[in-house]
Amino acid sequence: MSSFVARATAPIAPEGARELGVAPFLAAGEQVDWHYRRSGWQVGDVSNIAPMRVVREDERGLVAWLALGTRLEIAGGPDGRRLRTVPLEQRWVVKRTRIVEEWWGGGVLRIAPAGMPWSVWLFWSDQDREWKFEGWYINLENAHERRGTATYSSDHVLDVEIEPDGEIIMKDEDELIEAVRQGRLSAVEAAQIEKHAEAAIASFRAGDWPFDREWIQWRPSPSWTLPELAELPVVE
Repeated sequence: MSSFVARATAPIAPEGARELGVAPFLAAGEQVDWHYRRSGWQVGDVSNIAPMRVVREDERGLVAWLALGTRLEIAGGPDGRRLRTVPLEQRWVVKRTRIVEEWWGGGVLRIAPAGMPWSVWLFWSDQDREWKFEGWYINLENAHERRGTATYSSDHVLDVEIEPDGEIIMKDEDELIEAVRQGRLSAVEAAQIEKHAEAAIASFRAGDWPFDREWIQWRPSPSWTLPELAELPVVE
């Protein structure tokens, strides 16, 4: 499948970025900064940045761990609160502000397959003891591009939740409709995103490597420290 790049007036990734799956690769335990930039991103705009530890990077893509307590940069609304507090009918037209907060709710394993317009997130509860697997979350997004110790994408609003028993639940379909109405996406782009959701579900049903059972059994190294968020937005 060819990668999908949402409409943008400026590149999402900085100059010199390359697709995932192309060497040189980061080693396990190194820090990688996982960026989401809004389509049309310009230097100085707010990003979502998650500092993470590399689990594996090779020709198949990038696997990284987001640990509980990691400081993140996220996009907020004009009042400095989380963007989801902004009424849905205004969410893609309001001015965005920079928020720094700690990741809560347990660590998350993120898997970005090379060239694919989605990443797969694995969630567990009770990570101190039993590590109860809570399911997969497919985040539809631009195919990642890498430069240095960072990877770049743009979120596509629509998502897919898959329960441990394989039940599939579409998420944020109402947000996709509003994103088109507010000009964040075109109707053509929204239709393409829906096709990518279908392809990602087919990937799950085929048992492709991001959904391999090995990842459910994976655990982070106890020696890993929390990666650090840059105090100021990266300007490139």
